[in-house]
Amino acid sequence: MRTLVCILTLALVSTTYAGGTVPFHAAIDTNVAVVGGSPTTLDLVISGNGNGAHVGQLEVVGPSHVDLVANIQTGSSTLSAADGSSFDFSFVGTVVPTGPSPSDPVTFQGTWRVTSGTGRFENATGGGTYNGSAAIPTGVLFMNGVLSNPGRGH
Repeated sequence: MRTLVCILTLALVSTTYAGGTVPFHAAIDTNVAVVGGSPTTLDLVISGNGNGAHVGQLEVVGPSHVDLVANIQTGSSTLSAADGSSFDFSFVGTVVPTGPSPSDPVTFQGTWRVTSGTGRFENATGGGTYNGSAAIPTGVLFMNGVLSNPGRGH
């Protein structure tokens, strides 16, 4: 009987963990490169290094598009952990310029959502909010939200 209780308890714990999420927070120092655009848009590549809960040391890289008239930023990025596992995420948010020139400092905020993953982030889901500031060519990005079971992807 004890063995059956132990097996059922382990099954319940495994099932509960498999369906759960963990908090995710990251602080990332970024590099911002303008790679194109028009008089009313900017196309950027944003890369960076930082540290995140349940991820550890990380790198992020991806394209971003900024509509300078609507002050809207959209994009996608790949966040890679030191072990090579990664997850892709999309984001959308607002950009608040501090001056009239596209090279003036900006603050930004919005939402992000996991779109796919590899390694320990395979089948991951999650999302949350982001915020930060930048003055080309550098910035800082803060991400907050949840991830489903990093480390339980396969």
